[in-house]
Amino acid sequence: MKKISIIIYFAFLLIISACQSEQVTYQMGLKENNEIISSAGKQQMNSEDTGKVVYLTFDDGPTSVTKNILDILSQFNAKATFFMLEPAMREYPDVVKQIVEDGHAVGIHGVTHEVNQFYASEQSALEEMINAQETLQDITGVRSKLIRTPYGSIPYLTESYREVLDSNGFHLWDWNVDSSDWSLSGDKFIDSTVNQIGNLASAGETSIVLMHDQEETANHLSSLLTYLSENGFQTKKIAKNIKPYNFNCYDRCHSLNSSQN
Repeated sequence: MKKISIIIYFAFLLIISACQSEQVTYQMGLKENNEIISSAGKQQMNSEDTGKVVYLTFDDGPTSVTKNILDILSQFNAKATFFMLEPAMREYPDVVKQIVEDGHAVGIHGVTHEVNQFYASEQSALEEMINAQETLQDITGVRSKLIRTPYGSIPYLTESYREVLDSNGFHLWDWNVDSSDWSLSGDKFIDSTVNQIGNLASAGETSIVLMHDQEETANHLSSLLTYLSENGFQTKKIAKNIKPYNFNCYDRCHSLNSSQN
């Protein structure tokens, strides 16, 4: 009887010890989970610090200088998004592959880049995007839904055009920083770009920078990336889960045909 009492006593101690251990484990787990949640919250807040995020985008490529642009981006560990034309992709397939291999985002810019052809009808705009999408997929295996229309969505991309592109799963992107690398000579476009990025950052807004795959851009890209790095900006590629930035039509959108009448 005495032995039985001793056994019961020790069994009771073991149960109490196990419960205490489980409670400690639970509390530790709860603490760890809270720390994880707190860390995730901080990470989310950082990602929402939009004024310090810059999306560099390059249109009309690839070209003979795109590889130079890629090399410069790599030197700064910077990411970008390339909106490419279908004929250019066929001309420089190896460069298209390198863009993907280097971890950049790839988008579609159509085929002709001719206003009268691309904006001739909703169907013509859609067909150009699908054509370019298929070429990109043939070269890289990537089926991108990111698009940018020639010269941006204002003024010819009316609501009916937007609905057709949207219903076919495309994500339309415009820009809020025009580098003017296509019109400003020398490093003047860098000064213009830096000023625009700074103004948007002061307002807490993300910059989507329009540039082009051309020699002038490649020659001065390092200056822009140096500025971004020294001022705490982070360059990111456009992801499919990000809400696209579009120009607002207001009363500025009209069909190509109506403008020709």
